[in-house]
Amino acid sequence: MRPAPLPATPARPFDFSYVDTLPHQDVDGCRLYLGKPATPPPAAQPRLLFVPGAYHGAWCYANYLQYCDEHGIACAAVDLAGHGALAPDPGLLRLTVPDLARQVLAAFDALPGPTVLVGHSLGALLVAWCATQRTPAGLILLAPSPPGNLPGAKALPPKPVDQVCAPPADEEIRSRFAGTPEDADVSAIVARLCDESPGVLNDRYLLRVPVDPGRQRAPGLCIEAGRDTAGRHPEGQDRAVADFLGLDCQRLDDAPHCMMYAAGWERSMAAIHTWFRSTFN
Repeated sequence: MRPAPLPATPARPFDFSYVDTLPHQDVDGCRLYLGKPATPPPAAQPRLLFVPGAYHGAWCYANYLQYCDEHGIACAAVDLAGHGALAPDPGLLRLTVPDLARQVLAAFDALPGPTVLVGHSLGALLVAWCATQRTPAGLILLAPSPPGNLPGAKALPPKPVDQVCAPPADEEIRSRFAGTPEDADVSAIVARLCDESPGVLNDRYLLRVPVDPGRQRAPGLCIEAGRDTAGRHPEGQDRAVADFLGLDCQRLDDAPHCMMYAAGWERSMAAIHTWFRSTFN
């Protein structure tokens, strides 16, 4: 199959304003942003539900959401409690991965028709777990955090539990998240990142969230970021996640961790679109 077409609009790195134009509704503590495709998608075609990872909100998928709207793909994205437009939140310190996973389930249940769950980083762990509790039409993982029961998964040092975790500094945003030069202006990212719960991070870092691969039956795709940091994504771990959950795997050599808004985000969206067309058309 030919690769999916690239966006009709030019790339706009770090411009997240499109998400602010979308209608939204609040559901069980989270906020759903609903795409508005220029042409109605086919009735039987599933919707993509984008779930962000740590420190991020629905805004991080602004480019993907606009792409979907321009190409007639039904879509939505979610702000989870304490994230995106719902930050700051006095309850953030107490949040855990199960709390956020229940909100993803609520968002999934609120959407009509079949839905493909799409998650990035920690959001990928959330949607992988949710795929064992519901029957999504598909499952797409971007630079995924590993299930706690993945053989050989790498644990990370835990965070102190008595204070919320501030977002990474500009240097890490440039090098790990966006893959930019050292002098790049990342103020638009900094302005939207939020604090994170230590409970949420420690659930991932200490591998406390198992996923039952026998209950995950959806077709799907895992996209590995070739420029991800080896400390968090050791060589072969993302592919092992894909194999563990029965998903296809594709590596984008030039993609940094936050492939959905880094320069060149079109390549990851094209990979999603190609998989989507081959699976549902």
